[in-house]
Order: sequence, then structure tokens, then C-alpha cells
Amino acid sequence: MSDDSAPPFKEGVILFSQGDTQYFLFQILGEGRNGERILYAQPHTPAGIQGKVLVKYVPRPSGDVLPERYRLARIRLEEEVRLARFLQHPNIAHVHGLFEINHGLCLVSESVGGFTLDSLLAMAQARGRYFSESFCLYVFAEVASALAYAHSRADDAGIPLHIVNRDVNPSRIRLMPRGGVMLTDFGVALSRMAGRVATSLPRPKGDVIYSAPELLLGEAVDGRADLFSLGLTLLEFATGRHLYDPGTLMMGDLDRRMTSDERRRLLAATEFSIDAGMSSVAEDAIHWAMAFRPDDVELALLGLSESLCSILRKLLQRRQGERFETATELEVALRSRLAALGPYAPADAVKEVERALSDAGDAMEELNLMDDEGGFIPADWRAYSEDVETQPEARNEDELTTNPRPVRRWTSKLPTA
Repeated sequence: MSDDSAPPFKEGVILFSQGDTQYFLFQILGEGRNGERILYAQPHTPAGIQGKVLVKYVPRPSGDVLPERYRLARIRLEEEVRLARFLQHPNIAHVHGLFEINHGLCLVSESVGGFTLDSLLAMAQARGRYFSESFCLYVFAEVASALAYAHSRADDAGIPLHIVNRDVNPSRIRLMPRGGVMLTDFGVALSRMAGRVATSLPRPKGDVIYSAPELLLGEAVDGRADLFSLGLTLLEFATGRHLYDPGTLMMGDLDRRMTSDERRRLLAATEFSIDAGMSSVAEDAIHWAMAFRPDDVELALLGLSESLCSILRKLLQRRQGERFETATELEVALRSRLAALGPYAPADAVKEVERALSDAGDAMEELNLMDDEGGFIPADWRAYSEDVETQPEARNEDELTTNPRPVRRWTSKLPTA
């Protein structure tokens, strides 16, 4: 690997080289959970550009004494790569490796195309109609499959790793252009991997408004915390409602419904959140995680089928022992309900997204979607055949095809006629 000096941090420069492959900085996306910079890079080989990859980049500070922030960010990247060796599943984004360079450290992983559930939800709201129950069941059964795999992994000696993703939320789940579903990040995962460095504070590491109560309250967690987060995500995707932000109660109302023990635990958790420098959004989520009641869940479930309500009721239990015991149990429940509704394949999910794009029309331009989202054809574009390009082969086994079909890439600009 060649690396002479720190490059100017701007798009178009060579970030680093590996053998005869040069990685050009393609796009700067922002900052990650652990303080790393999130980038897109384009690998250039003698054969040409090889698509793009996602890069988590931790720049090395100048000076002989390295700050604690850099040390911890580096540790987390190293742990993510070591853990990724045990996460080889078609519904989990693949981590390619870690690259040490003079001016920092780069974790390179698969760039996953398609739409996040965040964007699909915005699309549904723009057209005034949510996706079908079958769509929801299909997508979330695929995520449950990925979690079931991750939660059951063991190390090379057969010792259970007890992996907890801790960051299951709509921005981490993608529907890919051929209907595959991908859980894209285990960067803040908890595990019992040998040599792992524990976090210094019992605080949620992912998006707090999708965190399970036990994560927000600084209690012991296991895979059932991911199931609660998946339940919050499914509820929002199916209804547009969020259990931690219903808009029907004030904080004073929440305080009055809590017992003295709940107030004590809430105070302790809030103090931890302040010590950890967390936002007021975290404090609100902690309040709701402690104070929500079954009636709040029932109110959020209005309009859904009884079968889906039954699944969500079990997911959204405050006590871990009252939820699904495992992600496998959840996957079975989701697939059973999906089978009762009739056949539903990845191609059906793609058709729903294409129809939603058409229905949303000009409203799509106001959604401010990420540049990497797309790869779908609005349904009313099918009559167009010019300016096509071939879509690369997908990695998921259920998406593989011998002859990739030509598609027109969707962008935020829809045709006016």
C-alpha cells in the first residue's frame, strides 16, 4: 500500500492505494457515530472504475500525543472489522477490510444501493398512502432474518458472541433495486468478542429515538433490544407514528403517570445522559421509554390489521421477557402472516416502490433524498426505452440473475410529460 502524506481532504483526490487499486475520494457524507468521517470512494484499477465503496475514515491527529477521541474511534473501527468476520449474511452489508495509512485509518465496506426505509416512508407520505402490509411483512422478516443470524453467532472457539446491533432504525435498512433487503451497519454493536473494549458509560450508542427502554435506562441488554427497535421502526413505517413522539401528551403528563421507583430510575438515566453529553432528544426518549403504557401502544396501532397489531404488541413490550424471545421467533411470525396474505416476492416489493415513485410525482423533488438512493424505475417510465444502463449484479442470492436487465436510473428529476 502506498501512502506518502495526508491528501487534501476534498473530492477527487486519491485517499489511499492498495496494490494496483487507487481509492479516489468521491463524496463526503458527514460524521459517524464514533466521530469518524463517512465517505464514498471509487476504486480505480487498470481495468477502470469499479463502482464505489463506503469508507469510514479516522484521520490521525498531528503531534506525538494522540487524543482520547482518536484512540476510541480507532478502537471501534478495529472492532467493527473483527466482528464483521462473523457477520457473513446476505442481508448484512459486507465489510471489505481495514486499511492503515500514514494519515489515518480507513474501514472499507460495501456500498448498498436502493432506498432506506426513511426515504420510503417519506415517499409514502408524499403520495398520501403507506406501503401494503405484505410489503412491511416482507421487508421486516428479512431484517429479522439478519438479526437472528447475528444474535446467534459464536466465535471460532464456539463461544457465543451475544451480538446486539444497538442501532436498528429506518436509516440502517435498505430495499435494494432488485428487492433484496439489507441491514447496513454494525458499527456500534455490542458483543462479547475477545479483546473488545467496553464503553465507559451505559448510554445508547445508536439513534436514541429508536433505542429500547433498557438501552436508554442504562440497563443490561441482549438481542431483544434490537427487536424493540425493529418494532419502533415497523410501527413508524406502517403508520407514520412513533411511540416516543406521539404528540398527545406533555412531559408533565408523563411524570404524573410514573411510580416513585420509575421516577428514581428516570432521574438516574437522565443524569447519565447529561454526563454523556447527549441531546434533549435523548432526555425526551428516556421519559417516554419509562412512561409509555399499553394504551399508548394501542393508540399507535390504530388502523392496522389485528395480526400485525399482535406482532407489534409483543415487540413493543417495555419488559424484555414479554417480547419475542428471539429474532427467529419474530421472523416466523412475520413470514406466517405474510404467507396468509398470499405470495409476495422481492419483485413485488420493487413494483410497489416503482408505483409509489409514480404516485408521488413532483413531490419527490422536495424530499431531499441521498445521492446514493435510487435504482428503481417509476411505473409510468416503463414506456421509455432510451438512455438505459445495465444495473450491476446484486450480491443477494435471491436477486442473482444471469442477464441483468437494463434500467433507467431514478433520480430526483421526474419527467414532466
